[in-house]
Amino acid sequence: MSDIKSDPSKNPLLRVLFIDDEANILRTMKRIFHGKPLKLVLADSAQKAFEFMQTNTVHVVVSDMRMPGMSGSEFLAKVAKDFPQTYRIVLSGFADLESTLEVINKGQVHRFLQKPWNNEELIKAVETGITQYRLVSENTRQSKLAILQNKQLSAVNSALEEQVEQRTKQLKTALNVSERSILALKKVVYNLLVVNPYFSGAFAKSVSKAAVDIAQEMGVEKKVIEAISFAGFICEIGMVGLDSKVITTPFNKLTPAQQEAFFTQSSKAQLILSPATQLQNVTDIIMHQFEYVSGRGFPNNVAGADIPIGAKILSVARDYIRYRAGKIDGIEHSVVDSLEKLANYSGLQYDGSVINALKKQQLAATEDRFDIGLRSHQIQPGMVLVESLFNENDILILPQGHVFDEDSIAKIKALEKRFKMTLSILIKD
Repeated sequence: MSDIKSDPSKNPLLRVLFIDDEANILRTMKRIFHGKPLKLVLADSAQKAFEFMQTNTVHVVVSDMRMPGMSGSEFLAKVAKDFPQTYRIVLSGFADLESTLEVINKGQVHRFLQKPWNNEELIKAVETGITQYRLVSENTRQSKLAILQNKQLSAVNSALEEQVEQRTKQLKTALNVSERSILALKKVVYNLLVVNPYFSGAFAKSVSKAAVDIAQEMGVEKKVIEAISFAGFICEIGMVGLDSKVITTPFNKLTPAQQEAFFTQSSKAQLILSPATQLQNVTDIIMHQFEYVSGRGFPNNVAGADIPIGAKILSVARDYIRYRAGKIDGIEHSVVDSLEKLANYSGLQYDGSVINALKKQQLAATEDRFDIGLRSHQIQPGMVLVESLFNENDILILPQGHVFDEDSIAKIKALEKRFKMTLSILIKD
């Protein structure tokens, strides 16, 4: 079977979006592409898929043709118009000439595959789409680079004063591009974490907020606070790939073996983030977040004086929110109870000055700053979804930016009841 090649050091995982209204087809796609170096997104309607593409880059789409609501040809025509770089494949059981011509003409598709398909042929088609997307992207990049180089060459022939002014502008532009690249990288890392149904964007948001509040209370410099803020958002990244029970079960209810697996996340986080050299300060915070000030933590038993201040702050903020959310002993504790729980380990696991800063900040707050997101019964028509919702099989439920109405609220409640799960739903302020 043909493999889709990818060099992780040069090419981040590309996103392939499959659309079919038949659940068994989507499950089959997930099985066929399991383990392939790509990000697979599944949608059961063209409308959902198109809404998802409004806020997420999709490199290859594979769409069924006959679906209720928006048809495959209509969907692919909209994709061709709004996202011309996306490689378009149609997969259909209707091979009559009229429908084939319709989807080719309206959707401007690159490939047409007939159901039942050949798995190797389908994988090869997706591989071709990814290759073409990369070629087009590289050509675009080279064209932009050539234009930039020509402008730079023209500047060399200008007067010295003009050259100095031009280089100053270029330096400012380069700095801005660098900052935007880091922000984009942070967004990708965060999105890859919270798209997993076992992780909560609301929990990540609350940890980050609590960590920043502590850092500001302690007078930590702005640059370090920025690293602490993002480290809070992705503090659980080392748990990616762990057994779901280790992720979802309160810590005190884990078996000794499961607790040992839980603490491996520090080393795994370092491995996951090591290629992102721009985030080294964030990586240092995350990999030391389970070191104890007594020198008996994980993974290296680092003495308290050698633990970065960001890691000490993250440790307290993380476990404060874990107590609030019931992630430690299965009980959702109040502000006062959570602070007392932390104080019991002051000087052993946590830095006492960090706990004092959290206590001062939390008790002085006029409102509870813990944000676990809304439950389905709290959602009202007109509310806007901050993050895309996926079920436990990575099938898109609702796309980012969705405006809730009575029907979509009812659908969320029905899904929770059917699969016996509780969704944490982040809404725009």
